[in-house]
Amino acid sequence: MCLPAVIAGAGFASTIMQAQAASDAQDAAYDENLRASTQAKRDADRQINLQQAQSDEAAAQDKIANDLEVQQTLARALVAGGESGAMGNSTNAVQQNIIRQGLDANTMVTQNLGRETAQLNEERLGAKSNYTSRVNSVSRGAGVGLGTVLGAAANAAGTYQGAKAADLTIKKYS
Repeated sequence: MCLPAVIAGAGFASTIMQAQAASDAQDAAYDENLRASTQAKRDADRQINLQQAQSDEAAAQDKIANDLEVQQTLARALVAGGESGAMGNSTNAVQQNIIRQGLDANTMVTQNLGRETAQLNEERLGAKSNYTSRVNSVSRGAGVGLGTVLGAAANAAGTYQGAKAADLTIKKYS
């Protein structure tokens, strides 16, 4: 009877199937981790982009408000100068000072926006690093390697020899 060969073959097949199932499970874990990591990166990017858009809009509104304030202040200064009868260099200097203050305010808004944009770019780099780290935290399955096959074959050979010896012993004493 070939019972020892069947037992050895079943053990060999079982070992290979278990190794393949473990590799497939690891591949599934990798794929799920990749999907979750990609979604987390998209969410972080969307949030950072929203912050960027809000910052850009706020800066534009601040500049418009500064420009409007400069125009109103300049108009009041012109009217006041005309009513007082002051003309010439002193009123021109006041007007230029008002314009300069508006330009300074807008420059400050631009500089603050630049700093905030730089910070958001750093957050983008951090999100990319987090994504890479998350992806690399789970490895792919190794598949069924030669070592697994050779080990299974060695175990099967040992099982075959043991089953054959046991079969002979049983036949001998029967």
